[in-house]
Amino acid sequence: MLHVGTDRLDVIGSFNFQTKESRDGRVYIYALATGAAALLVPRFVQFKGSTYEATELQASYTGRVGVPIAAIASGCMGWFQIRGFCSNVQGAGSALKGSFGHAVYCSAAGVAASDGTYTGKREQFAILAEDVGGGASTTANMWLLGRDDITPLA
Repeated sequence: MLHVGTDRLDVIGSFNFQTKESRDGRVYIYALATGAAALLVPRFVQFKGSTYEATELQASYTGRVGVPIAAIASGCMGWFQIRGFCSNVQGAGSALKGSFGHAVYCSAAGVAASDGTYTGKREQFAILAEDVGGGASTTANMWLLGRDDITPLA
């Protein structure tokens, strides 16, 4: 473990992955983007052999949902936030609507908000931190939960 200031950065020597945690509870994983990862567009982050890989949301996957904190080119490594408050997360336009405290889920079509509270369903990976009206709005502030068992709706 390597300590940098008051933030923590873990480096596991026998594997090619790193995690870091900030003072405000945000957790990040350093992962390989298997395709271009656009800024703040959620992706699946899965452990594959000796490193984490970030892929597009797909109905056949199970893993964590991570949000890239910068644009990452295909085949490059970058940081993906998996837990804590995250602002301006990209969603699926009209499907991204709900009230503060409602669950956010993923499907193969993208990210959307439900009209109900978090119940622990396998597609629910975050909780809205604001009211979102849908329509032209394609971003939302949310708390990422860091679950590793997320399976998108088909």
